[in-house]
Amino acid sequence: MVQNNVGVVTLTYGDRFDYVSKNIKATLDLEHVKKMVVVMNGVSETTLSKLNNLSINEPKLIIHDLEHNAGSAKGFKEGIEKILEEDIEFIWLIDDDNLPQRDALSQLLKHWKLLNKENKPLYSLLSYRPDRNVYKEAIQRNNPYFMLGPDNSFLGFHLIKKIKHLFFKDEKVQEIKRTGKVAVAPYGGMFFKRELIKLIGLPNESFFLYADDHDFSYRITKNGGEIVLVLDSVLTDLEKSFHLKKQNRVLKTRFFSTNSKDAIFYSVRNNIYFECNFVESPIIYNLNKTIYIILLFFVMISKPKDFWKFRLILKAIYASKQMTND
Repeated sequence: MVQNNVGVVTLTYGDRFDYVSKNIKATLDLEHVKKMVVVMNGVSETTLSKLNNLSINEPKLIIHDLEHNAGSAKGFKEGIEKILEEDIEFIWLIDDDNLPQRDALSQLLKHWKLLNKENKPLYSLLSYRPDRNVYKEAIQRNNPYFMLGPDNSFLGFHLIKKIKHLFFKDEKVQEIKRTGKVAVAPYGGMFFKRELIKLIGLPNESFFLYADDHDFSYRITKNGGEIVLVLDSVLTDLEKSFHLKKQNRVLKTRFFSTNSKDAIFYSVRNNIYFECNFVESPIIYNLNKTIYIILLFFVMISKPKDFWKFRLILKAIYASKQMTND
């Protein structure tokens, strides 16, 4: 029998009080939430003060201060460890800018009873974030790995698939399914029983940030479990991630959307490390890698003031090899 004791974990950084305060209010207003841990991952003094003041009058709210930005992997790791100290049955991970809709959590509890009648231990539900439509497309296409791109692709680039896409239109997908399996999940929206952590472990701190959520969630799929997206459980993103922002340039790359060295370096290093799980042909993979780097070079020289990013990307590619060998 599902109990109404859910523990929520989120983390925030910098000066994002406007986002996280809306998140906290909406989350704590949900009747099934028993405790909420907010990890302070290197926040400003102003944000820390405001959040500590909020917790004084809110017994459900737990503030956990890391004192510096230790990355999303360590932040969620410590947040999960903290919520496990509480008397909760389920854990719900959400990002600091995720705004839960009124029935987002009740839909998860409802679908847990409907979809996991056998009470499988390696099991997670995932709330739907409309800004990340690729997860919805994955279940409509009945392809759990759709968001990861084809096997042997390098940072999502696959030459043969790109050529096919130029000459053949994708088949139209009928939006019928309201739930379906996905191979990986972002932290924001993952919902599971506390016992799952004993089976898959905690987030890997060495990732620091980017792809640590995929590494964490893929342990469920890799070990024969299931992650099921529930479209009726909606989290609205108040801020769009840099790699989701659209650009108007003819020659474009997602790296034009940010000047953060950490965002560029770790997104490249970690995604290359993670995609090694799906390399079936080293020859095809290395071909895609070589062509991607050459194309990226020409895109980057089209915007000279951003060319420093190309050197950083090469550094991250080399670092991914070191990460694999460790």
